[in-house]
Amino acid sequence: MRNLIMHVIAVLMVLPLAGPSCFAEVIQLSEHVSLIPGPVNGVDIEKDNAHMVIYGDAEGRLKKADMVLFTHSRRDVVWAGRELVENGAIAVVPEADVEKFNNVERFWNDFTSRRFHDYAQQGTKILTKSLKIGRVVKAGENFSWKGIPIKVIDTPGYTRHALTYFIEIDGLKYAFVGDIIYGKGKLFDLYSLQDAVKEASIGGYHGWAGRMGDLINSLQKVAAQKPDILIPARGPVIRRPTEAINLLIQRLQSVYENYLSISAGRWYFYKNYDILARRVLGPDYRVNWMPWAEVIEEKPPDWIVPINNSRLIISKDRCGFLIDCGSRRIIEKVIELREAGKLTELEGLFITHYHDDHTNDVAACLAEFNCPVYATAGPSVDILKHPERYRLPCLTPNPISEINIMPEAHKMRWKEFTFTFYDFPGQTIYHDALLVEKDNAEKIFFIGDSFTPSGIDDYCLLNRNLLHEQMGYFYCLNLLKKIPPGTLLINQHVVEPFSFSDRQIDLMTATLTKRKALLAELFPWDEPNYGIDERWIRFSPYGQKVKPGQTIQIGLKAFNHSDTSHMFSVSLNLPAGFDAKPTTASVTIPSQTEKQFEFSIIIGTSIAPGTYVLTAEVQLKQWNLPCWTEAIIEVE
Repeated sequence: MRNLIMHVIAVLMVLPLAGPSCFAEVIQLSEHVSLIPGPVNGVDIEKDNAHMVIYGDAEGRLKKADMVLFTHSRRDVVWAGRELVENGAIAVVPEADVEKFNNVERFWNDFTSRRFHDYAQQGTKILTKSLKIGRVVKAGENFSWKGIPIKVIDTPGYTRHALTYFIEIDGLKYAFVGDIIYGKGKLFDLYSLQDAVKEASIGGYHGWAGRMGDLINSLQKVAAQKPDILIPARGPVIRRPTEAINLLIQRLQSVYENYLSISAGRWYFYKNYDILARRVLGPDYRVNWMPWAEVIEEKPPDWIVPINNSRLIISKDRCGFLIDCGSRRIIEKVIELREAGKLTELEGLFITHYHDDHTNDVAACLAEFNCPVYATAGPSVDILKHPERYRLPCLTPNPISEINIMPEAHKMRWKEFTFTFYDFPGQTIYHDALLVEKDNAEKIFFIGDSFTPSGIDDYCLLNRNLLHEQMGYFYCLNLLKKIPPGTLLINQHVVEPFSFSDRQIDLMTATLTKRKALLAELFPWDEPNYGIDERWIRFSPYGQKVKPGQTIQIGLKAFNHSDTSHMFSVSLNLPAGFDAKPTTASVTIPSQTEKQFEFSIIIGTSIAPGTYVLTAEVQLKQWNLPCWTEAIIEVE
């Protein structure tokens, strides 16, 4: 038996990566266990000429199996086992994930409207077609196949309801751990961990990698079982589980400490941040917190009126210029000021960013006050005009039809003020800011939601806070050093103006630089931004309403985060009754550049009304990513 184990270890040392596309031959791990490499690791356990499969068979080598064990419900993994299930295999799934397997049509029908005002911020890699369930299992359950014992423990983290299966066979203890680890000390991505942290009263939108504490706990539970071999759903087989797990936990904690140290959320949830730190870093945690910015005044100057998360600038002749309008209460307050004689009229409205709490009632405001709307030139304008085209956090379904688009750094004179319009990709990559300089008086930089006195507002990973030089917060921090001396910052949710010192700006820049290096160690990607940017490839538009027989245009936008040019190839997965021209496409994209694939989608004349989901398989360098991104088509 020792010789067999040593042989297995020798084989494992040279196994290829199972996550990237690799068409290697089936690898015998032990007498009854073999690995089918592919974009999802397929594991075949054979006994008495029968087969039990874990994850699936991405290469289609097996035609029949008794059962397929699924650790979680994500479509980019489950697809590998669908054909075996449809050919008669029993699908074994986590009890808590049943709805994600057998009721997905309802999910997508609801999601056509639920994707707006979405503060839960869960990933949407949901099956597009239900899968027949043969058996549900839960943590603590033990069952067997052909006399082979199978132990189940819950291992949430990468997904909410994931399980791990332990199977002892051939004198070895295998652990099938899903996506909670990818090779030695690595994780596939971080954005999948976004979630609420109930014990800290942190909602999903504010829960940056909110399941990281759960993930670390799950990794520790797996290690406590003392497995000989870990086989994740993607990535290399792991032959030294304890070493690989400890390294991953160390890296996760380093990234999280880095995040907490300059988080804007600490201003809002000061007491709760101790809970966040302890659940990931342990009871004796240490965080190198950045000192808070200097709060200059208890309230803004008299010519600025805070109204919820909007600000109203009032000129000497009592005209108004509003910044953001996300609720009816804001409009009612402006009306009150007009009726009280403190405001004569509203002459403009500037929008800092697309989030619904800043834009939801802009149209209603314009119905009451017929004034121009301003935004800085850039992609945010299209989101404001056509929110239905996007899948982003906190979207409003209410479009803004007329927008005055101001060039970057454009100056505009209004009353006794000089306005300068800026692109400001902070809280979200689609974000603007407005510098307001009053003649011979204060200078205020309205920065939307991008900073609080405790740091940067990047607590929602789905906002696309990219870590490239001269992008995202690197761009914003550099701009803060260029604005006029003595300028005060106003966050739309923070009444008190504040100001960062050059030292604090340098500290935030250095912390982000270090974060990128830490993430490069954590992720298997050649560039760490892939692991924090779920929308690096996305359909455009995300949602469309069509009629049977109609031909529509749809694009796939791909951003190459890598340091070199890469060929991106995509292949569409069409619902039954749909056709496309073309169905596949390839394009070479330069470094840090976005390009778009174009497709014509033909809706069949006999298609019934309903919600249909289009997905795409993506190939990039060594990566093969099936069912990776989606678009919703509503047939009316």
